[in-house]
Amino acid sequence: MQFRTVATPDDTQLDALIVPVFKDEGAFSAATADDRETAEWVAREQGSSKIFSTTTHLRQADGRATRLVVVAAGKRDDYDIQRAWQIASAGVKALWSSTAKSIGFVLDTHSLPATEAVQAAVEGVHFALWRPGTHRTGDDDNALPSVETVLLMCGDAEIDAAEAIRRGNAVGEAVNWARSLANEPANLMTPTNIAAQATDLANGCGLQIEVLDEHKCREMGMGSYLSVAHGSDEPAKFIVLRHHGRDGDGYDLGLVGKGITFDSGGISIKAAADMHLMKYDMSGAAAVLGAASAIANLGLPINVITVAPCTENLPGGHATKPGDVFTSLSGKTVEVINTDAEGRLVLIDGVTYAEREGATHIVDVATLTGAIAVALGKHYIGLFGRPDGFVDAVRRAGEQSGERLWPMPLADEYRDDIRSDIADIKNSAGREGGAIYGAVFIEAGLKPETDWVHLDIAGVGWHEQDRSFSPKGPQGPSVRTIVELASSIAARKQ
Repeated sequence: MQFRTVATPDDTQLDALIVPVFKDEGAFSAATADDRETAEWVAREQGSSKIFSTTTHLRQADGRATRLVVVAAGKRDDYDIQRAWQIASAGVKALWSSTAKSIGFVLDTHSLPATEAVQAAVEGVHFALWRPGTHRTGDDDNALPSVETVLLMCGDAEIDAAEAIRRGNAVGEAVNWARSLANEPANLMTPTNIAAQATDLANGCGLQIEVLDEHKCREMGMGSYLSVAHGSDEPAKFIVLRHHGRDGDGYDLGLVGKGITFDSGGISIKAAADMHLMKYDMSGAAAVLGAASAIANLGLPINVITVAPCTENLPGGHATKPGDVFTSLSGKTVEVINTDAEGRLVLIDGVTYAEREGATHIVDVATLTGAIAVALGKHYIGLFGRPDGFVDAVRRAGEQSGERLWPMPLADEYRDDIRSDIADIKNSAGREGGAIYGAVFIEAGLKPETDWVHLDIAGVGWHEQDRSFSPKGPQGPSVRTIVELASSIAARKQ
């Protein structure tokens, strides 16, 4: 799929033209100003009230049929990076089941710098050209179009968009890679299979990869991580990727992702309703692995270590029982109160490993708690961490990349609440404040001087509702934020 920027659609041969229309605003992008027919069609759609809704018109000219897709863009004052890629995705999603091979986008460059608008559109195209029906057989009523060319129409803006397109491709492909992993059923995406996928990924983009088996993890002292694996016949795999973009030792950024390939809750078993969705409980691992590939493909001049502790969480004869005590890699002893609070048990060893390998700043990503979905719903990622400067940097990276992050509190009172009577810490302190307790448990595996952020993506990782700009299923959250954060760190070091 080839992307390139052009001035206007007048002299192009397109199968479809996608145009955003802002609510209660008569003006539209300069890219359509000289196209009277397009302007007339767009004017009829002005003021559509439902954001991202689309209307498709068929135009005939010179024996060629062209689809005009008008996308409701909401209020211009609300237009930002996130909305830009959502608009692009909604426009392409409206072309599902079509035969469109060449697509034109009218970009709004009034509210965003042209390069940012271009990158957002490229990411949006990739996001729309993904569907969850991987294992369906026979005819598909919603087949994806075989898009070959995408023209990004910037009006009078004269820009060098090569880098924006390159970044958009790298990020868009990484997001979809993460979505594909999270979408796979647990019998086909075991820890061993994730390790194989990660190996292929690393070989394709020049990352170093090491996969630690259970024997090596036990030898190193990862008792907390391995406690989750006890009930499963599938061997646990601790995946490590390394990107060396600069000379010297240490890592400027450590990425750690929860890799529970299926979460039954263990002995503290979950209710049967919706348990099938627990195949996506490895979305954090998928996100950090995908982000690492984008960082490598972009050649960012920083060192990054990526850690994905993967295992199943199942009940079985050897499964961890509530009340059992284990020693984590950090040396802290852990009392397991609830075996369904397993994500923090693998992450505490993951962040300690990244720290010991020399990571000075660590971001962990996890579908950790239902509590964060109760607090924030399905539209914001929960943001925890320390110190405030690093937390703010991650939040800015989210804003710049088009993802919403909301800061959550951390305080000593919460840390006191997870003290165990029999061990150093316990993995549950009750339902109230559950997302915060998960965060402070992970934090306990780190030294005070390490900058650290925890992203709880449980509310946004999977959508059960089909949306105008996205099909139901995995959404690939946090990949954009991580790549933007890595880019900002690299820029500061140059």
